[in-house]
Amino acid sequence: MRRRRLKLRVVPGLADMNDDTDPFVFPDMPDEAVVAIDQFLEAFYHRFQNHYFAQMHRWYHALDERESNPGLPPTQPLKDPPF
Repeated sequence: MRRRRLKLRVVPGLADMNDDTDPFVFPDMPDEAVVAIDQFLEAFYHRFQNHYFAQMHRWYHALDERESNPGLPPTQPLKDPPF
């Protein structure tokens, strides 16, 4: 199964994890542990994406709008709660 590449964006004011040359130090682990952690992280990522899809879609859509129309004033926050 091929993984889809994510389109990375730089958002002003947010930390950029690509700034550090090596921000993570990983210990040596048995193969079974590596596979178990990988499966957990992938399942977590998919559930996170599915749960927060609408919010992420609004954010990126608004970001695209701001980038394409920099002269427009910022939009008002949403009136409905995020959950």
